[in-house]
Amino acid sequence: ITLEEGDLLYMPRGWIHQACTLKDNNQHSLHLTVSAMQQWAWVDLLEMVMPDAVEAAAMSDSSTSLRQGLPRGFMEYMGVMYEETKDEKLPDSLRRLTEEETEENIHKKEIAILQDRFRAEAKKRIMMIAKTALDMVDATCDLMAKRFISERQPPALTASETALTSIGDDTANAKPILPNTLCRLIRPGVGRLVLEDGKAVVFHCADNSREYLGNPVSPLEFEMDDGPALEQLLTTNEPDWIVVNDLYHDTIEDKIAITQALYDEGILAIKQADENGREEDQKE
Repeated sequence: ITLEEGDLLYMPRGWIHQACTLKDNNQHSLHLTVSAMQQWAWVDLLEMVMPDAVEAAAMSDSSTSLRQGLPRGFMEYMGVMYEETKDEKLPDSLRRLTEEETEENIHKKEIAILQDRFRAEAKKRIMMIAKTALDMVDATCDLMAKRFISERQPPALTASETALTSIGDDTANAKPILPNTLCRLIRPGVGRLVLEDGKAVVFHCADNSREYLGNPVSPLEFEMDDGPALEQLLTTNEPDWIVVNDLYHDTIEDKIAITQALYDEGILAIKQADENGREEDQKE
């Protein structure tokens, strides 16, 4: 396929390809490949969760089966050199020989029993690891989300969006956040709440550099009881708004403090509302 200037070619994921310039063309050529699913496949998730699942299952107090020794002498009957040829692949003459009760065939049957027993024990432990991995899927998804947030571009906000943030409002410091203040996340997915070491931690990409990994991510740490309110703020997106007073927390001071922290980071948009919770610019 020959591509001209401005052409775009779509290839399914995993399709092997190689780009080169034409032999009779002495001009320089540049092409850009964009992947929409880089490090975003099931194999990437499993590569992260399975090693941790093996370690967690091995260190579990509820079962010691993974720490038990392998059966004594297992190398004398396990491995490809001990695999038995399937009967349907044998000529009739050889198949009849395998059915005879010779000493060699009896030994092979004993080996087959040991192999089945070994595989059954291995299967039990593999299923134990799989169950542990399922319990760890949410935490692993959070790890993938943290990696994505640290590597992604910062949001390119419109002028109207920027005006609702602390970055675009020159009078932000003079505008207190009130119980009836309306707020929402500036863009879906720019912030992520995870639980780490007994803390509620918020990762966001607002401070990311336009250069790949130009700025390290600086997460915000909160107490665990701040988690429900943080979740509300990070999951409220356009066109919806949430009133500060409606956040899940004990005191209005805590609600305002959490909202202020995210607003100062530039990831919340806010609007002032009247005492009934309606937007001021909608008042008649």
